[in-house]
Amino acid sequence: MTTNEAGEAPHRWITANQVTALRILALPFPCWALLARMDAANTADPVMWAAFFFGIAVGATDFVDGWMARRDGPTTLGALLDPVADKLFIAMLLLPVVAHARCPGWAAGALFVRELLITSLRSSMSVRKQSLKTSQLGKLKTVVQMGGIGVFFLTVFVTPAATMAATIFGLGVAFAVSAAAWWIAKRRLPLWLASAPVLLFAVFLVAWLSPPERASDHAGAVVFLLMVLFTWVSGADYLWGSARAFRSTGGVGRGDVLRVLWSFAHGFALVPLLALEADRTFALQLALPVTVSLSAELSLGGVENLVAAERGRFARGSVVPTMLGAVVVGVCAWFDLLPGGAVLVAAWGLAGLSVLNLAVAFWLDRDVFLTSSR
Repeated sequence: MTTNEAGEAPHRWITANQVTALRILALPFPCWALLARMDAANTADPVMWAAFFFGIAVGATDFVDGWMARRDGPTTLGALLDPVADKLFIAMLLLPVVAHARCPGWAAGALFVRELLITSLRSSMSVRKQSLKTSQLGKLKTVVQMGGIGVFFLTVFVTPAATMAATIFGLGVAFAVSAAAWWIAKRRLPLWLASAPVLLFAVFLVAWLSPPERASDHAGAVVFLLMVLFTWVSGADYLWGSARAFRSTGGVGRGDVLRVLWSFAHGFALVPLLALEADRTFALQLALPVTVSLSAELSLGGVENLVAAERGRFARGSVVPTMLGAVVVGVCAWFDLLPGGAVLVAAWGLAGLSVLNLAVAFWLDRDVFLTSSR
C-alpha cells in the first residue's frame, strides 16, 4: 500500500475487500431471478433484464477491486475473497441455467470439476513448497467464463434470431475496435482482449448460419463448449506441474487423494442431475440447495489454498463430510432411492453441512486470513 509523507498508509473509505464482499453479497439477486423467472423470460420481462444488467455490473466490479488491490497493496483476506467471488459468480449464474435445462449437465459438471480439481492440486503443490505462476490462459479463462454467461443470456433474451446475431456481431466489432485502440496506445494487447472479438464472431457465425428456430440453442451450445474448452486448457499447466511435483516429492499422499476425490463429488453427483432431471419443477427446487452447497465448497477450496500457501500444510478442516454427503444425495436422486421431498431435505441438509464445514475450516485457521498483508 502506498504511504503518505508521514510514512502512514492513506485512509481509504472503500477498500478492495469491501468491493469484493459487496460483489458476493449481490449475487443472490440474479440467481433468484433466473430460478424464478427464466422459464418465462422474454424481451418484455423487466425483472430478467434488470438481473442481466445487474449481473454485468457485478461482474465488472472484478476489474474495480483488482485495480484497488494493486493500488493499495494485497491482503491475505483479499487473496481469499477475490478468486472465490469469481467462482461464486459462475456458480450462482450458471446453475439456474442448468436447472432450466438450457446448459448441458456435462458442460456445467466439467466446469466445476475443473475448478475444484485445480484448487485441490494448487493446495497440494503449496504444501510441497511449489507453485505455478498464473498464466495469461488462467486470466483468459475467467473472462471467457464470465463473458460467456453474458453472451448466453443474449442468445436467450434477445429475439428474433437475426436481432440476436446482430447484437453479438456488434459486440464483436466493439471489442475489435477496443483491441485496435489498445494496441495503438500501448503496442501490446492482453490475451483476453485479443481473443474476445474472435470468440464473439465465432458465436455470431453459428447463430447466423443456423435455422432461425434453432439459432438460440446452437449459439448457446457453442458458448458452453468454448467455456469448457478454455477452462480445461487453462488448467493444463497445473495438471502437468502437480504431476511433476508429486513425482519429485515422493508420490501422492492421503491428503492429496482425498482432495482430488472431493473435487469430483459435486461435479459428478449433483450438477449434471439438475439438467437431466425429468421433473423441471423438482430440478429448480433442487438447484437452490445445490448452489448453496457448491458455493460453500468453492469457498472451502479458497481457504485450503491460502492455508497451504501461508502455512505449508492443508487446512485443519476436513473435505470428507461434504464429499460423502454430495455422493449420498446424488446417488439417492439419480437412482430414485428416496422420494423427491426427502431428496430435497437431504440436499438442504448437505447445504447446511457445507456452510458449517466452511465456517469451521475458516475459524480453525482464522489467524491466516486476519493479517493485514501477505
